[in-house]
Amino acid sequence: MRKVNRTDTYTVTVVLLPNHIETYPDRDGLPTVAITFDLTPVEVDATLHALRIVREARFALAQISTDDALALRELTALVDVLADLSGGEGVGRIQTAVARLGVLRDGLAEFVAAEHLEREGDAAARPVVFDVLESIEDIHTRAVRAALDSALSAER
Repeated sequence: MRKVNRTDTYTVTVVLLPNHIETYPDRDGLPTVAITFDLTPVEVDATLHALRIVREARFALAQISTDDALALRELTALVDVLADLSGGEGVGRIQTAVARLGVLRDGLAEFVAAEHLEREGDAAARPVVFDVLESIEDIHTRAVRAALDSALSAER
């Protein structure tokens, strides 16, 4: 085993998205989880760009399956929400369910992986999207845990 001494320093920036996870009963009394989080205007624009690119790249086929059509619908719903917030000067507040947050996480991860053809604006958006993705992954993990915990406590 060799010990390596590092003398160079660097700064790591951690982006924390303000968020709130709430569990409440739905009309049938079953536990439901709602996630609310805030994005800055720069984060909204970068996330919107990423999801539009992923939507184009993933669904540019002449024929899509029923599952693909449902996935396209969820992705388009997220794009619509972000498009409504885009261009605003203040913080954009998004409220969503666990499943749609998972769609957001997957879309951002696909964009960061850069498996599509590079388009104008990708290079500028990628660092912002990467930071947002890290926070969304953490929020999604906690939201899934909250959903599972509330489902277990409802069974008791």
